[in-house]
Amino acid sequence: MVRKKNFVVRLTDDEKERLEYYAKIMQVSMSEVIQDYCKSLPKPPQTKLKDSLPLN
Repeated sequence: MVRKKNFVVRLTDDEKERLEYYAKIMQVSMSEVIQDYCKSLPKPPQTKLKDSLPLN
Protein backbone atom coordinates (compact mmCIF):
# COMPACT_ATOMS: atom_id res chain seq x y z
CA MET A 1 0.00 0.00 0.00
CA VAL A 2 1.40 3.38 -0.99
CA ARG A 3 1.05 5.94 1.74
CA LYS A 4 0.50 9.47 0.49
CA LYS A 5 -0.46 11.37 3.63
CA ASN A 6 1.93 12.99 6.08
CA PHE A 7 1.02 13.75 9.66
CA VAL A 8 3.00 15.82 12.13
CA VAL A 9 2.67 15.05 15.82
CA ARG A 10 4.31 16.84 18.70
CA LEU A 11 5.69 14.66 21.47
CA THR A 12 7.35 15.32 24.77
CA ASP A 13 10.91 14.05 25.15
CA ASP A 14 9.55 11.20 27.27
CA GLU A 15 6.92 10.22 24.69
CA LYS A 16 9.49 10.22 21.89
CA GLU A 17 11.88 8.15 23.97
CA ARG A 18 9.14 5.60 24.65
CA LEU A 19 8.20 5.45 20.97
CA GLU A 20 11.83 5.01 19.92
CA TYR A 21 12.37 2.30 22.53
CA TYR A 22 9.24 0.37 21.56
CA ALA A 23 10.09 0.59 17.86
CA LYS A 24 13.60 -0.64 18.57
CA ILE A 25 12.54 -3.67 20.61
CA MET A 26 9.89 -4.53 18.01
CA GLN A 27 12.46 -3.99 15.23
CA VAL A 28 10.21 -1.65 13.24
CA SER A 29 10.22 2.05 12.43
CA MET A 30 8.47 4.58 14.61
CA SER A 31 6.12 5.23 11.70
CA GLU A 32 5.16 1.57 11.63
CA VAL A 33 4.33 1.64 15.36
CA ILE A 34 1.93 4.55 14.72
CA GLN A 35 0.50 2.92 11.58
CA ASP A 36 -0.16 -0.34 13.43
CA TYR A 37 -1.89 1.53 16.24
CA CYS A 38 -4.08 3.39 13.74
CA LYS A 39 -5.10 0.06 12.20
CA SER A 40 -6.37 -1.04 15.61
CA LEU A 41 -8.78 1.92 15.88
CA PRO A 42 -12.45 1.43 14.96
CA LYS A 43 -13.49 2.45 11.48
CA PRO A 44 -15.91 5.37 11.22
CA PRO A 45 -19.52 4.70 10.18
CA GLN A 46 -20.23 4.69 6.45
CA THR A 47 -22.08 8.01 6.62
CA LYS A 48 -20.12 11.15 5.89
CA LEU A 49 -18.34 12.34 9.01
CA LYS A 50 -19.50 15.95 8.60
CA ASP A 51 -23.14 14.77 8.49
CA SER A 52 -22.78 12.89 11.77
CA LEU A 53 -21.15 15.64 13.83
CA PRO A 54 -23.26 18.14 15.78
CA LEU A 55 -23.12 21.71 14.55
CA ASN A 56 -21.64 24.34 16.84
